[in-house]
Amino acid sequence: MPKGRELHRAALPPWDEGKECLLLNPRMSSAWRERIMEAVFPDLPAHIWLASSGTGGCLKLVALSRGALEAGAAAVNAHLASVPSDIWINPLPLFHVGGIGIAVRAALSGARWEKFDCWDAAHFARRAEDCAATLTSLVPAQVHDLVRANIPAPASLRAAVVGGGALDAELRAAASHLGWPLLPSYGMTEACSQVATAALGATDFTWLPLLPHMEARTDDAGVLELRGSSLLAGWMVFDGDGTARWEDPKRDGWLRTADRAELRGRELRVIGRVDDVVKIRGELVDLVALERALQARVATGAVCLLATSDERNGVALRVLAESEAAADEARAAIDVFPPFARPAVVAVGDIPRTALGKIVRESAPRV
Repeated sequence: MPKGRELHRAALPPWDEGKECLLLNPRMSSAWRERIMEAVFPDLPAHIWLASSGTGGCLKLVALSRGALEAGAAAVNAHLASVPSDIWINPLPLFHVGGIGIAVRAALSGARWEKFDCWDAAHFARRAEDCAATLTSLVPAQVHDLVRANIPAPASLRAAVVGGGALDAELRAAASHLGWPLLPSYGMTEACSQVATAALGATDFTWLPLLPHMEARTDDAGVLELRGSSLLAGWMVFDGDGTARWEDPKRDGWLRTADRAELRGRELRVIGRVDDVVKIRGELVDLVALERALQARVATGAVCLLATSDERNGVALRVLAESEAAADEARAAIDVFPPFARPAVVAVGDIPRTALGKIVRESAPRV
C-alpha cells in the first residue's frame, strides 16, 4: 500500500451517542449556512442531518437516526454478501447519504474502506487496484467518465452499486464491456440510501428487487410510497421566503416519494419522476423521454430540457446546451418535439446539476 494512505476499519459515522451531527456540502453558500445555523431544530439525539440530493424545490435537511442508517446498511450488506475481508473504496462525499452509507456498512460488517476525494477516473481506478477494492458505489456521471476514458475495472472488484440517478442502458453495456460489475439501484436520502438494488450476477435490470427491510406500494397516480426501518425521522424545510419548519412527511409510516413506478411482487421498476411530467396545452409531456430523444441527435455536447411556467400554455420548454456546437445540433433536431411542445429557446450555458450530477429542472406546474 503506498505510504500515507490509510484504510479505515469499522469506522463509524461522525457522531457520538446522544449527540447530533450536521453534514453539509463545504461549497454551500455562506448565506445558506447562516440560515441553517439560525434555524430552531428539534432535539434529536444520535441523528445526522443531510441535505437532500433531490432535484427540485426548496432546501431540505433530512434527519436520519443511527438506527435507520444501520438498518439500511445491514440490508445492503446482506444483499451484497459483504464480509469482513471486503474492502470498500468510497468516491462519494460524506455529506451525501451514499458516502456515509459506506462507512456504516463497513462498521457493521467489519470490512475496511478507503475514502477517495477529488474525483478523477484514472486515479480512482488505480487506487481501487492498489488497495484491492472489492466493493464501491458510483453515480452515473462517474461511470460515464470511466467509460469515456476506456478504463477497465480492477480485477478485485466484485460489485459497483450505481445510484443517484438513472443509468443509461448503453452506458451500462459499455461499462460492462470494460469489466465493471455494475449493479443499478434505486434509493434516496430519505431512506438512508438504497431501496432496491440489482442482484449480484444479474443481467436483466428492468426490475430491481426491493431490499428486505423495505415495503413499497403505488397510489392511484402510480406514485411510489415506501415504508421501512431506514426511513427518515423527518426534515427541516427551508422555504424561499426565509422561513424554516420541521415536518415528518410520513403518513402511517409511509413516505410518498416523487417517483412514478410499477411493482411486480417485491420487484420495482421506476418509470420517472413526478416532476418530469408536465402538461402543455392539456397534453401530458414526459420531459425525460423528450430529453433523451434530443440527446440522441446531439453528439457534440450535453443538452438538457427545462420547463418554466407559461401564462398561455401552462408550461414552456427551453433547451440548454453546454456548447454552441451542441446548441446548433439541438436546433436542427427540433423536430423530435411534438408541435405543441417545441421549445421557443435553445440557449448555451452551464447545465444546472446537483453535486452528484442530477439535472436541476426549473419550477413548473406539475400533474
